[in-house]
Amino acid sequence: MSWLPPALVDLPAIAPSISAPRDFRNGWFWAIVVGIALFWLLAYCLAIHRAHVDKRTGIPAVVVAINFSWEFVHSFVIDQEPAQRPANFIWFFFDFLIVYQVIKYGSKDFPRLSRKNFLRMFWGICAYTAVQHYLMAYEFRDDLGMYSGVALNVGIAVAFIVTLRQRRSSAGQSLYIAVFKMLGSFLAGLNVLIIFPGRTLVLFWFVIILVLDLTYIRMIHRQIRAEGQSPWALNRPPVQAPEAAPDPVRV
Repeated sequence: MSWLPPALVDLPAIAPSISAPRDFRNGWFWAIVVGIALFWLLAYCLAIHRAHVDKRTGIPAVVVAINFSWEFVHSFVIDQEPAQRPANFIWFFFDFLIVYQVIKYGSKDFPRLSRKNFLRMFWGICAYTAVQHYLMAYEFRDDLGMYSGVALNVGIAVAFIVTLRQRRSSAGQSLYIAVFKMLGSFLAGLNVLIIFPGRTLVLFWFVIILVLDLTYIRMIHRQIRAEGQSPWALNRPPVQAPEAAPDPVRV
């Protein structure tokens, strides 16, 4: 095969993913961690509130299933980094509220499925992704769950955009959820840049997440305005049924 041109890039002899993190237990680290937790907590609480008001899930059902299984694996199955495991444990029980809302309202986003088949799909995704999260952590020796967690975050960003388009309304969603989610993800990416500057795949994913989050913020802002409401209103009235909602806005 001497006629083939030489490869443009040579792979490293040792996978960069096994490199040890920098010493990160300092003031900047904890300040960023607090910011991540705060912004994601606000996004979760607002999503729960909006789901209660609109009777539609605030976070897409498939994403909830994958995230729920991630929290389970990294709280109970894997002996994770001591600074991270307690946080996962708390989030796992917090996720029960969101799972409850998915069980109650989630089938509305899957009109072709009976409620029983929707629940089978939801718990099936939970089981399948739990195994996958464990195997990814095992094979990559990723006790932080960084690769599966950030890949999941990419899926979350995409799912919010798809959900907005499919519902044809802002039901279950708000501009504040979008902004706080974006800020939490941005700080998480900043943390990775500080601790693991060589994890280029993970950093690339965070760039994609930022682009998707900014796109979603623009879309939800325009959608709420198209519905005749203020995007910055904290207590918008219940959103009309998606079937009667205006046509989806263009990006």
